Amino acid sequence: MASPADMKNLVKKGQALPAPGQDRGGRFPIRNGAELQKAIKAVGRVKPDTDAARATVRRYIIGRARALNLASAIPDTWDSSGNLKPGASS
Repeated sequence: MASPADMKNLVKKGQALPAPGQDRGGRFPIRNGAELQKAIKAVGRVKPDTDAARATVRRYIIGRARALNLASAIPDTWDSSGNLKPGASS
């Protein structure tokens, strides 16, 4: 697990999602394929527990996957805007 200072640095680099309304740094660090897989699995635990919050995290994950040339790891149930495709569940 990254320290608060490391997380802030990762946010600056675009490798972690900023934590909303908090100064502790970020969340969902994605520097490699293993962290990408962990982030994909963690989307269901996003707080606040809303579709909009999960879509924001999915968009970030999609962007990181593309940056790492791992777009094929993105679930087929996600569309490019971060929403779930019709009939898919989170």
